[in-house]
Amino acid sequence: MMIRNILGFIILFTAFNSYSQGITIASKNKKSSFKLSGYGDLYLGKHWGGYNKKESFFYNHKVNNALRTNLLLLKGEFSARRFRATLALMTGDYSQYNLAAEPKWAKPLNEAFVGFKLSKTKNLWWDAGVYSSYIGIESSISSDCPTLTRSMVAENSPYYLSGTRIVFVSDNKKHEAGLHVLNGWQRIGWDPSIVKPSLGAHYKYNIKENLSLMYGAFYGSIYPDSLSINRFYQHVNVAWKNGKWETWGTLDLGLESGKIWGAAQVMNRYTFNSHWSLAQRVEVFYDPDNRCARIGELDKTMIGGFTLCPTYQLNDQITIRLDTKFLKSTENILKGENWDLQLNAGIAVRF
Repeated sequence: MMIRNILGFIILFTAFNSYSQGITIASKNKKSSFKLSGYGDLYLGKHWGGYNKKESFFYNHKVNNALRTNLLLLKGEFSARRFRATLALMTGDYSQYNLAAEPKWAKPLNEAFVGFKLSKTKNLWWDAGVYSSYIGIESSISSDCPTLTRSMVAENSPYYLSGTRIVFVSDNKKHEAGLHVLNGWQRIGWDPSIVKPSLGAHYKYNIKENLSLMYGAFYGSIYPDSLSINRFYQHVNVAWKNGKWETWGTLDLGLESGKIWGAAQVMNRYTFNSHWSLAQRVEVFYDPDNRCARIGELDKTMIGGFTLCPTYQLNDQITIRLDTKFLKSTENILKGENWDLQLNAGIAVRF
């Protein structure tokens, strides 16, 4: 598996290394276009104590002591005046571990949706299929995130969703709003025991060019309908940029059967020049009744974390990172200890 994924990384790099932003083909009348792009994320993980894998609640950069591909992605996007379609296929550790519960046919799907513009004059779209989650600010593509590895709350909330949505973006790009009817909490495959759809909504306000505020909510079940257990999850994030400084803050709160869990984090990044930057994250994840991450034992579970990640941006396509993460918990649930140290080095290539 490792050799196959590394070969795939090399093939993808070789096939697209002459293109700076992917391949874009536009029609002569410019009414439609097709864009082909790719992404590869290769990493080497280490763990204090020499463990072969990280904890059960981590799904990205999961394996230690071996050179691995976290994500290999090939994406095609077709757009016309009132129609759009996206298909993104993937492999790697992210697909293997984060989509472990999905059927085999669904595991390669990173995105797969079609959309129709509902208004001739306004940016109002209806999409259906598999698309990126509106919850959170971190994605499966590490180059789009401040640090190489993800936060605990990102790893335990949806990276992707399947269903249908209506999304509106204002003409001045200040407002974005969406309504979602979903096939559950990060689920593509059909589960006959969960027939009731889940519901979602999000709203983003770009207050200024360098300041934005976003709210997202989810209501639905991850259990069979016969149990009548519903989950209400809320997410808020703010993003701010001031010169060379960038700051992100998130707050998440979940409620299920009267049990509450939540998480908060603050990330900062300072960009020294066109090549070098340094990012850090401080986070806390609180799940006293093991409703989400399911990592506790007897006591109320709280985990705090600190991540430091220097980045070298060789050019627009190649990113090199060294990520150090320290975790501290209220229980001995981090490989039998109440603390943990993880190291990851990674190189990402975007085509």
